[in-house]
Amino acid sequence: MNKRLLIISTSVILFALYLNLFPFYEVVPLKRPFADFPLNLNGWSGKEYFFDEKILDNLRVKEYLLREYRKDNDRISVYIGYYGSQKEGAQIHSPKNCLPGGGWFKLSEKTDQLNIDGLGLVRFVESVYQKGKEQEIFIYWYKMKNTYITNEYILKLYMIINSLRYGRNDAAFIRLSSLVKKDRVKNMRVMKVFMDDFLPQLKDYLPE
Repeated sequence: MNKRLLIISTSVILFALYLNLFPFYEVVPLKRPFADFPLNLNGWSGKEYFFDEKILDNLRVKEYLLREYRKDNDRISVYIGYYGSQKEGAQIHSPKNCLPGGGWFKLSEKTDQLNIDGLGLVRFVESVYQKGKEQEIFIYWYKMKNTYITNEYILKLYMIINSLRYGRNDAAFIRLSSLVKKDRVKNMRVMKVFMDDFLPQLKDYLPE
């Protein structure tokens, strides 16, 4: 058994024990409701969307933000799912499972980071998926307290650690996406510019 497989197996076992040993957690609210999040960000104009009840029943999310922001000819879709307390049946869904289930085929994936004013280094997963003839770039990460996480198994470990240390396991899933036009590199550059405008605002909403 290689080292990576051992870590994954250990994480799964610890997480299963954790769910049985710590059935109650503090429910941590947002610092501010997502409804207050600005629709206009440094020239970006946002439009709000809402999930239907069937999707919400599946996500089991406590709070969420679903928007599309436009600037000139560029469009960025934003989804943030916030779980004030994670428990069995109400946990963050990995896009590695959700996207293929929706008919998307992964073309590439890597981790990257961006230095954001007032936040420091933000680590994220950058992936490209295809569905039919369309390609879309997805940038996503998980946030627990002040930690940026890009791995689902590390997320589970932090759920255990934070529950033991702080009595809480709240977390947010943040995902940005953009349809690929002619130049994938340009798409990524635009998305990172959007992150510079978006993330400093987000810190006033997610708990620390």
